Amino acid sequence: MTYRLDIIAQEAIAAADDIAVRETGCRIRDIRVLRLIDDAPGTTFAEISKVTGYDKSLTSRIIRNLISKGLIQRENSEVDARVFFLSTTTRGKEVRLTARRVSDNLDTVLTDPLSVEDLRQLDDILARLGRWVTSGDFQAALTERV
Repeated sequence: MTYRLDIIAQEAIAAADDIAVRETGCRIRDIRVLRLIDDAPGTTFAEISKVTGYDKSLTSRIIRNLISKGLIQRENSEVDARVFFLSTTTRGKEVRLTARRVSDNLDTVLTDPLSVEDLRQLDDILARLGRWVTSGDFQAALTERV
């Protein structure tokens, strides 16, 4: 099952990435980081890397790219020069809104073969699975059963 979920995600992202770049100037993974920063102004590099699961090198490249495009800005910590806080610029907020519209349209195409009830059930199932795989109980079950 995890293999099928991964393949579905990879295929959907690959198919949508060119559209995201055309409409926003950013790849889907860049938009994810932009959204996270916009949702939590003042977030740090370490927090972004942890939440996305991206390695530090990729996270750094994405952040540098977003800064160079003028979509986010960084402010150095007054306490620790190694730490900087990230926030979106006005342009970054505009790109995020465009990305939301594009994402909504892409999601509609992706889920076209599903009924409204299928979508409701899928959303519920994915939410439950998400809570489960991030829980200590899941980790314990893995240790006990494998």
